[in-house]
Amino acid sequence: MSVTIKVSPKFKEELNGRILFFVDHPKKAPEDPEEPFEPDLYKRGGFGMSGCPVFGLTVYGITGGDEICLDENAESIFGSPFPFADIPHEKLEVQAFFIRYHKFKRKDGHEIWGMQDYGGGGHYARNPFNLYSKVKKVNYGKSDVKLILDQMIEPEYELKEGEVYQQGNYEDHGLVRYFKMKSELLSDFWGEDIYLGANILLPANYDPKKKYPMILCQGHFPGATAPFRYDVELREREQGLTEYWNSGKAPEVICVNFRHANMFYDDSYMVNSANLGPYGDAFVTELVPAIEAKYGGLGKPEGRILVGGSTGGWISAALQLFYPDFFGGTWPGFADSLSFHTHQLIDLYEDENAYEIKKEWRSIPRPGARDIRGNIMWTYKEENYYELAIGGDLARGMGQFGIYNAVFSPCGEDGLPLEVYNTLTGEINKDVVQYWSEHYDLTEYIERNHEWLIPKIRGKFHLRGGDMDNFYLNLGHYAIGEVLEKYEAGGYAVTFPRVGHDGNITIIDMLEEMREYLKTTTKKKRTAKKAK
Repeated sequence: MSVTIKVSPKFKEELNGRILFFVDHPKKAPEDPEEPFEPDLYKRGGFGMSGCPVFGLTVYGITGGDEICLDENAESIFGSPFPFADIPHEKLEVQAFFIRYHKFKRKDGHEIWGMQDYGGGGHYARNPFNLYSKVKKVNYGKSDVKLILDQMIEPEYELKEGEVYQQGNYEDHGLVRYFKMKSELLSDFWGEDIYLGANILLPANYDPKKKYPMILCQGHFPGATAPFRYDVELREREQGLTEYWNSGKAPEVICVNFRHANMFYDDSYMVNSANLGPYGDAFVTELVPAIEAKYGGLGKPEGRILVGGSTGGWISAALQLFYPDFFGGTWPGFADSLSFHTHQLIDLYEDENAYEIKKEWRSIPRPGARDIRGNIMWTYKEENYYELAIGGDLARGMGQFGIYNAVFSPCGEDGLPLEVYNTLTGEINKDVVQYWSEHYDLTEYIERNHEWLIPKIRGKFHLRGGDMDNFYLNLGHYAIGEVLEKYEAGGYAVTFPRVGHDGNITIIDMLEEMREYLKTTTKKKRTAKKAK
């Protein structure tokens, strides 16, 4: 038998990118139409215990009518959670998907291929203009499998004059506004127009003539979702947020979250990077000032506070440290690796392999995630191998561990990020670790610069997380917390018992805490001015 994927003749242009082949056990639609059911395999979860097996092959220069036989390219196909050759011979559902690549011609002279954002938020399964086949039921191993890439993810709207798809386009409503601008700094780096977007939540009694403090919310691509998921049905713990905000009882602040998807991931980590460009400088010199000017921000450090969880936790910590004179306080929660001694469960400085824990005669797989009882959900290697199946030679992007390389690593001779560890073997590259340490280990950064940095951030750090963080991020919290305590940095760094990947605080309670903080910091500034 063979597996052949054909490109529909209706697609005339040259296509370059990644072909994905998904398989799954047949699923029946529930009788109740209200019950959730996803017929497309490429949308069924992602990595994890319930995601579909996926197999990937990168191709260049194909066009409508071309056929790709996977069996003939089997040596180049990478699969997760098992090799292409091990697909079971039984009744299965199958589907093909094509991630369309774009050639970026960067200012540094490198030409690299990657998925350009067309409003899909950096996720291949949502990005317009990617192709897919219909799902087919087959008796795998008994007969040939033939799929046709004849479907395309269509944009949800037609562009208006002056609009571009990048970072999405959304309509203002109620207290929610949408903002997008071309970044001159990033466009110069990438050799083409690069945009940054923001979703803005105005206070209930917003007065365009007034000036307001701003809460800058960091995290993954939010799409059209307003900051703090305002006006969205929330989990029980957060219910009442929208009513609280609309009532005028909330602090009089402007809240903002950000859209900065790129070819590597659904967000940029908002710092300057050899591979992504000057996102940090673009944020503080272009985007934030433009929002302040349009919507009435204070335009002062005490009027800019940061908050975020997980990825957003790292971003909100890093921005406060790297730009201490621009931001007036930060609330990072359950943040990504705050020390590279604790890159989840890996000590990048001391360990030799990311995938194994070796002790004398024994070697065990390194866990990648756990539940709050300690049960292992998957291994570190399994998660990385999923990214390798999706991204192939671009496994240094399009996933959580790929974006770490894209943000933290130096640029290689091929224009792509150097890997901190070999994605196939897990072997750690100590030269790349040294680069990571010098540029992005936040705990080390505080240690190296404590004499001038601590006075600038004293009282501004408010770090929260659980001591059973599902991705072992509590270990980094302990590391940076000890350093902040050592230098009497004030604020707080706390972890909560029997809590997983969570900050253990409601949004309303956090907003109230921020209200009191802003009263203090803005009052200090007013008092200092009067004294002068």
